[in-house]
Amino acid sequence: MALYPHFLGRLIAIGGNEDKVNELLVLKRVVQEVHKKSYKVAVITTASEEPGMRGTEYHNAFSALGASSIKILHIESRKRASENVFVQALEEVDLIFLAGGDQLRLTTILGGSRALQAIQNRLEAGALIAGTSAGAAAFSDIMIYEGKSEEGLVKGRVLTTAGFGFVEKIIFDTHFITRGRIGRLVQIVTTNPICIGVGIGEDSGVILKGDETVEIIGTGQVIIVDGSDIGHSNIIDIEPGEPIAVENIRIHSLVNGYGYDFKNRRVLTPELKKRSDK
Repeated sequence: MALYPHFLGRLIAIGGNEDKVNELLVLKRVVQEVHKKSYKVAVITTASEEPGMRGTEYHNAFSALGASSIKILHIESRKRASENVFVQALEEVDLIFLAGGDQLRLTTILGGSRALQAIQNRLEAGALIAGTSAGAAAFSDIMIYEGKSEEGLVKGRVLTTAGFGFVEKIIFDTHFITRGRIGRLVQIVTTNPICIGVGIGEDSGVILKGDETVEIIGTGQVIIVDGSDIGHSNIIDIEPGEPIAVENIRIHSLVNGYGYDFKNRRVLTPELKKRSDK
């Protein structure tokens, strides 16, 4: 087991509310990362309460982006999550896209299912997995599923459970800037400083690469919360419901063209990133 954050395959995490109609900047980059001119995509709408509308939106977007085959998969129950029709559909695609909604619904239905195993198999085989909003939050081994933004720095008000584990020791939070969620990641990193928090703004994303670095894409910001230099916190001394004190949290604000090196915990400016890509 790695002592630093680690990715288990080719992944793109998106902060939600990405443009699906006009410039499609984030989704265009997702398609570029498939590295195939003719590609097949499966969109999983399980997390959504409006799967029909979500399915139509992504069908239109990926049609505009040249997909040769688009399958919209609404897996609405644990029983259906192990049916052959979904497993076989997932085995035949180059890109699996997890749409947004409720990440707890997503993990509750897909966790431990044959469909999730098929996704894992495709990831291990080199397929690209992308997720937006709830779909991105579920990538983590530790997943935030509840916690009001204004109570993020109150002990016990941020609730977590196991995610899909596509990444280890990284906690994704989405809609990050719009919903003011910095306190949620500070609390999680304070309780376990080996983890790094990644807060992804809307219409933005991170491309996770095999050398334990990420590239920032899109029109907004990505916030990195690093607790490796924490010297003191009161988290173990206070009762649930009391405010948290912590020193030396490191926070980085990154935008399109920047990167982050998880292994060495350093920002990659556009100039450094160009050198590291060579």
